[in-house]
Amino acid sequence: MALLLLLCSFTALSQSNISGKAGLIYTPAARYSPDGNMEIGLHFFPGSYGFNADNQNPGRVLSMNLTVLPRFDININLLQLFSTTTHPVKLGLGDRQLDFKYLVLKETRFRPALAAIFSTPTSISPTLLTHALVATKHFRWNEHADFEISAGYGSPYHIYRKGSTLDNYGLFANMVAEKKDAYAYHKHYLEGPFGGISLTFNKKFGVMLEYDSRNVNAGVYVYALKNWVLQAGVMNARQVTFGSSYNFSLLKFPRRYASKDYQAPGKKALTDEIIHAKQIDKFENVSVDSLGNIRYEQRLNRNPFPPLYQLKQMLPQSVVRHYTPLFQGIPIGHYAFKEKIEFEPVNKLYRKQYAKNRFPFHRNGYLIDVWIQPYFNAIFGNFDKPVQSNTSIALQSQMLLLPGLSFQWGILFPLTNDLDNRPKIIRPGALFLNQFHAAGHHYFSGSAGFFHNDQYGLNVQYRYADLKSPWSFGAEAGLTGDYYYPGKGIYYGKADKLIMLVDAAYLLPNPDVTIKLSAGRYLAADMGARIDLIRQFSNIEIGFYATTTSNGSTIGFHLAIPIFPGKLLQGRHTRLRTADSFAWEYSYTRGYRIGERYRTGYQLDQLLRQYHSQYLSRQYRQAGYPDK
Repeated sequence: MALLLLLCSFTALSQSNISGKAGLIYTPAARYSPDGNMEIGLHFFPGSYGFNADNQNPGRVLSMNLTVLPRFDININLLQLFSTTTHPVKLGLGDRQLDFKYLVLKETRFRPALAAIFSTPTSISPTLLTHALVATKHFRWNEHADFEISAGYGSPYHIYRKGSTLDNYGLFANMVAEKKDAYAYHKHYLEGPFGGISLTFNKKFGVMLEYDSRNVNAGVYVYALKNWVLQAGVMNARQVTFGSSYNFSLLKFPRRYASKDYQAPGKKALTDEIIHAKQIDKFENVSVDSLGNIRYEQRLNRNPFPPLYQLKQMLPQSVVRHYTPLFQGIPIGHYAFKEKIEFEPVNKLYRKQYAKNRFPFHRNGYLIDVWIQPYFNAIFGNFDKPVQSNTSIALQSQMLLLPGLSFQWGILFPLTNDLDNRPKIIRPGALFLNQFHAAGHHYFSGSAGFFHNDQYGLNVQYRYADLKSPWSFGAEAGLTGDYYYPGKGIYYGKADKLIMLVDAAYLLPNPDVTIKLSAGRYLAADMGARIDLIRQFSNIEIGFYATTTSNGSTIGFHLAIPIFPGKLLQGRHTRLRTADSFAWEYSYTRGYRIGERYRTGYQLDQLLRQYHSQYLSRQYRQAGYPDK
């Protein structure tokens, strides 16, 4: 038990090394990190102990480390060199590296933890590559002091792409496995044996000493806040390095949803009057039938669990049979709170019985909903502008015309544009009609109009998804053309871009990780395939992908995060809010149009996996239910 408490004290908050992995100053460690833990770090290195060609330029490493699966970490780090008068730098960001760590053995009373760390072989500049095994053991010295010992071995070989940035379209081409000595700018980073020790006092501050396979380094660290670490060190008793990291859990259930202040006592019959008396201002088109089936729509949260859970707290549970969330007025399915959240599809009779056809459909209990949506696209440029971006803010809204049929419109306000020569003028945003339909386990989406990514035309999506089964299958087809606003009027080209894709997805039983394989014809007429690994956390979704087409190969990541605070202003008939999420996808390569797509308002697979009963049930357990 004492060992378990000791390990928890280290895994909750610990220092990280130069590349953002758990470790000391330059060396890694085999610490256990809780599932869903994310750490963001920024570390600075001195010129004589850097990672550039001649070790003359200082620099920094920005990193993000995510425990995407139990025992499995993914680390993304970006290295930037600082230019000096004697050694100018042309590249803004040198190495963009993706690393993996797998905890082969967890620490026990008599056995150290063992981890394998390896970098993807996609880098052209391999000075920061890590291929190593490391073991770590924790000990308690006394009630005020704990220490950690790590020892490992770094491979003298590395795998990387022996080429230049001009060959960046072939991300998996020109790979070589050779001794590190053969590389012209070899830095001896983690080559051979390495190790270190750290001593922590009262879980507040500590000291560390390490041998990084070449130098002896010493440092100190301080736990400044609950989740924040500051650290500094001296490299080989010559130059100073320092950094900071902040960590938090993506699986933590928000406290604001855990309150039971709204629990409705008694067994009074559930009626529309009770619902409206509860002042459920976050929900729209709320209705209830005599059997206790409550239908509602909410557009504030990307994650459907918080509003579903809030309804459970607000209403008498003894008479609620099902909760039926709507999307554009169409029922997704029936949900019930039992030992877990159970799902059943909506039958045809129910859909017909409760369909409302007042035109426009917007009059059926919906607000005039206006939201602020940010857009961001970026590449890494030269030293004068390390990040070249296209950033905009849009005011968007949606008018519901018929059940499932909506018209989306917006006004776009450009902020920066370093990626093309289009003018920074206020102009219309995406304007399109969308029809959503559901029948049993079959879901359809059809869109026509002016989409995101400067494409206009038609798009049709279909998905078979049993929201209590791990398997789902989908297809998408679209015919589009280019459009943009040159300053006056609108320019549009011929609609001759055909996209045709099919996919199959499987949701792992624990945790909520979806493996998705898709293939077909992409926007630039390139044929190919893509594999995604998508992890759903409580309110954040992060995915990693690899794709190869006739235009080349690449890897990247995508994420969707909520935008706070949500509701900004709300009246009786109107509401101003932030968008329910911000979505961004980053590709390692650029300029070769590899596996490109355009965005409509939503993708069916992204929408439906939010409503999967397994994903909702896991959050239900985190909330402390079912009640004992």
